[in-house]
Amino acid sequence: MRGIGNLLEKKERELGTEIFLISDDIYRRLVYDEVECPYVFQYHPRTVVTTSFSKDLALPGERIGYVAINPQYDGREQLFNGFVFCNRVLGFVNAPALMQNVVRALQDVWVDIDEYVRKRDLLYKNLTEMGYSIEKPTGAFYMFPKSPIEDDTAFVKELQKYNVLVVPGKGFGAPGYFRISYCVEDRVIEGSLQGFKTAAETFKLC
Repeated sequence: MRGIGNLLEKKERELGTEIFLISDDIYRRLVYDEVECPYVFQYHPRTVVTTSFSKDLALPGERIGYVAINPQYDGREQLFNGFVFCNRVLGFVNAPALMQNVVRALQDVWVDIDEYVRKRDLLYKNLTEMGYSIEKPTGAFYMFPKSPIEDDTAFVKELQKYNVLVVPGKGFGAPGYFRISYCVEDRVIEGSLQGFKTAAETFKLC
């Protein structure tokens, strides 16, 4: 992060303009294996942080979050007013006042991280034993195994034959991989394993 901040300040001087660093912090509380997620304000004065409580409080659909502007930025008031204006004229739906008050009282609470660790380990152990190549995740609740074939969309369709629903990696800038979400009940993960195994055997991973 320090390197990114230094680079941005260097480019600002070269180009004679402000460059903003926007940090999407939606998963910053959902990290494990002793990983630390640094706050970015200390590395660049023109920094904006965006986040939502839909992940760390498991409130999908509520759309409650915030945008924070680095207090070191001299133009923070003007930028703040710009954000407020955009939010109003673009017609974004604001969360009900009741849920906003609920979230305000839950700032020291978040989902049980150990549950995600356990689900990750269950899936990682089984898939790697089947021959899938995976970088073990240390946060959030997604896994990106390498597709056994170059066309990740075709492999996703193959898994659908066995009622396993995953998403092609190309939609996330990772062609040749596919995304699994493990923020589901254990029975869903366990129920998917036979389908993953059948697909692995079909493409001779094991």
